[in-house]
Amino acid sequence: MDLKSRTEEVRSVRATIEGSSKSAARKRIELLFDEGTFVEIGAFVKQRPTEYGAVDAAAESVVTGYGAVNGVLVFAFSQDVSVMKGAISEMNAEKICNIAEMARKAHAPLVSMLDSCGVRLHEGIDALAGYGKIIAKLNSVAGEIVHASVVFGICAGAMSFVPAIADYSVMTKSAELFLSSPDVVKARFGNENAGTAEEAYKNGTVSALCDSDEEAVAKIKEFISYTGDVYVTEDDINRLTPEIENIISQPNYDVRDVIRSVADDGRVLELSAGYAENIVTALISIDCCPVGVVANNGALTSAAAEKASRFIAFCDNCGIAVLTLVNTDGFACENRENIANSALLVSAYVNAEIPKVTLVIGKAYGSGYISMCSKQTGADIVYAYPCAEIAALPAETGAVFMCAQQIAQTEGDPIEGRDAIIAKYRETIASPFEAAKRGHVDDIIDIETTRQLIASSFGMLADK
Repeated sequence: MDLKSRTEEVRSVRATIEGSSKSAARKRIELLFDEGTFVEIGAFVKQRPTEYGAVDAAAESVVTGYGAVNGVLVFAFSQDVSVMKGAISEMNAEKICNIAEMARKAHAPLVSMLDSCGVRLHEGIDALAGYGKIIAKLNSVAGEIVHASVVFGICAGAMSFVPAIADYSVMTKSAELFLSSPDVVKARFGNENAGTAEEAYKNGTVSALCDSDEEAVAKIKEFISYTGDVYVTEDDINRLTPEIENIISQPNYDVRDVIRSVADDGRVLELSAGYAENIVTALISIDCCPVGVVANNGALTSAAAEKASRFIAFCDNCGIAVLTLVNTDGFACENRENIANSALLVSAYVNAEIPKVTLVIGKAYGSGYISMCSKQTGADIVYAYPCAEIAALPAETGAVFMCAQQIAQTEGDPIEGRDAIIAKYRETIASPFEAAKRGHVDDIIDIETTRQLIASSFGMLADK
């Protein structure tokens, strides 16, 4: 066969693989990559014949390749549920492992697009081994490259591990994610939400729920924009933030409002918002540079510590600086105290080698102070607002503990006497000026200069 005939044959086969009307898998690839940049890899891969014969599955039911996402090199695989229901086969797994290895060699992000009804049973142990190869490969590249995952349809069995080990995962609201059959879980444990996107969001497996494929892919692209240093803004680095004083003066304010005030253009990408809501983990940019934020939004818990520690490890792997906003009385009293998970937070901070700036915006007491990146547990710079309270025990507890006899001997109303001693405790022992005198706080800052000082600090630490 001459070259012209062979070329025509290749074009004909490729057209058959891609189909006259593109599958959802290929449309998702188009949504992800900049127009005209996607290069498909492994389009002609086929399974080996088995005792049941060979199955002619277009692209072996998974589209793999690379291209540009907002100008950043990205690798991806997209399971094609329109072909063999997206079932995993031996060669399907080889394609996925190959594209993950290519991403590792290029030190580029990997995006996994999941939509499959399971494994090709007629391949037996070879298909099952394929599952193992995929999970092993994605674990081996974890920490070396950024991995973002989207669950569009069904993600069952061992493939449910994929979004769980990714750095950032989202689901469409109609998608399903489960290790065991939801029907079995419902029958045994009465969990009506088993396998649903809502359940995955609440338990922290995925970071966000989306109404459509377009919204889900947009979330992934936003995530990549932070990890790829491609965010561009005209927001003034010296913009003042007087609004923060109004925010924190409210009795039950949302720390996300503080984060928005500091971020370029007020843009915030929160991770795992549905899980451990008493701590916020988010990506922002400051002066066009990516910054990870860990912020108290209530008392610390073991779940909050575990969530934040995973996020800090991700930032450390990606070289993303971390800003910690502290406002906590310490760890809450839980029914089942999980000290091991609680200890993960301070370990993450101590071991992270990225630039770390801490700002005490409210309370910093006891084990909460130690765990939220104090000067002693990893912070390069520690700032505090004038309203900050920093001490071993909360004022209400510490003052009473230290001055119980004095309160009991107070002439007149003992409640007034107790309140006066608590106020004195705040003004003296818990004062940020006391912490600054001893070098535990580097500066007590004017609230309206927050953005300026944080930007300046990360700029100074850029070569750390």
